[in-house]
Amino acid sequence: MPIQKITREEILLKSADVFRVKGYHNTSMQDLAEACGLLKGSLYYHFPSKEMLMKDLLESIHRLLMEKIFPIAQDEALSPEERMEKLLKKMGKLLLEKEGGCLIGNTTLETVGVVPEFQPVLRTIMDDWTKALQTIFVNKKSPEQSFRLAQQTIMEFEGATMFTKLYGDKQFLYDTFARTMMKLN
Repeated sequence: MPIQKITREEILLKSADVFRVKGYHNTSMQDLAEACGLLKGSLYYHFPSKEMLMKDLLESIHRLLMEKIFPIAQDEALSPEERMEKLLKKMGKLLLEKEGGCLIGNTTLETVGVVPEFQPVLRTIMDDWTKALQTIFVNKKSPEQSFRLAQQTIMEFEGATMFTKLYGDKQFLYDTFARTMMKLN
């Protein structure tokens, strides 16, 4: 295999696809190197371990969410309903656009208690997602209710993503979207 020039960001993007489909524990550095068109030794040049690669990937996903999706909750030019709809549609697209489901949800389930290095960044992602949703709900509900509704929404979306993938039916996600929109009233 010829050695290719590839950036760290490209490695992270290609690795995300492999982790999403195979899971963290079933993915080897060889799998990741092949997906990137690299020799395994070349991958180690960029990332000294699979753990470091995944941690950097999770941090990269968090940055993307913080820059592109969660700020929608703060957009005062939109009504709370419009903000919620836009945010949830973008999250739904992220959850379903690629094979394998939600990388954050999958990684959390697979590694919590086993790879403690991932827990802080996974919690931060969930906390920031909760804050974004709470920012929208608080326009119509008390702060305490808003917090619980935000958490419930994330739990329901993660479960709906799992069912959508398992049964090949996006209606689970559409129904969750509709129920979340009704919670704003």
